[in-house]
Amino acid sequence: MFHGRSMTMPDDSPIYSKVPITYKGFRKLSVLCKANPAGIRKALPSIFNPVGDVIEVFLMNVVEVDGLDPYMEGGIVIPCEYEGMLGAHVTYEYVTHDDSLTVGREIWGYPKKIADMTFTENEDKISSTLYRRGLLLIGIDFEKDSKAKDYPRPVMQPRIQLKRFVRADGSDFDMDQVIINRLKGSVVHEQYFGKAKVTLNGTKADPMDQFGPIEIVGAEFIVADFVLDYGEIFKEKY
Repeated sequence: MFHGRSMTMPDDSPIYSKVPITYKGFRKLSVLCKANPAGIRKALPSIFNPVGDVIEVFLMNVVEVDGLDPYMEGGIVIPCEYEGMLGAHVTYEYVTHDDSLTVGREIWGYPKKIADMTFTENEDKISSTLYRRGLLLIGIDFEKDSKAKDYPRPVMQPRIQLKRFVRADGSDFDMDQVIINRLKGSVVHEQYFGKAKVTLNGTKADPMDQFGPIEIVGAEFIVADFVLDYGEIFKEKY
């Protein structure tokens, strides 16, 4: 497929080299929140239509992954519609390592940036923070609650992303695509519902605060697997 060449640069020591990528036992905090509709509309690319006023705020610890170094990740996911297709757009996404950043941006168009994160588990409480350039952007404090139940969820799959790279001479884009990505092989090993406190702060470059004020709909912690495989080019030069 690649005619003996590396998938990416540097040619003799590529930053990533394998797809599909298998995630095993990742640990994820996920909180659904009602958010400011104006902030949702501003965050979504203009070609995508928001569906409802609920977003997902997530932070996760990827402890074992076949094809990348273990890393941490977090961000915001917004349910949306594009040309009759329902799914969700990963609008802001942050990771702690450059290999997970590069593969996500170059293949699927995930808008990843580098951040610093913590992920702490202590019996029934899990806390995680995401800092970028010294500022706390996202924080989640979660507590398991045996009385908490599942909650209504919007359509969150497939992921509907933009993949856009500028030509070297600045005249146009080398590519300008809508990408559909469907996660495969999802297996949930543990799932706990509970209550959560979410902190969202922002800057002009990372405007997490535009979603506030938020109202928490439901919160969960899962331990699960999935396979990240190649996506589908849904539209070229839209």
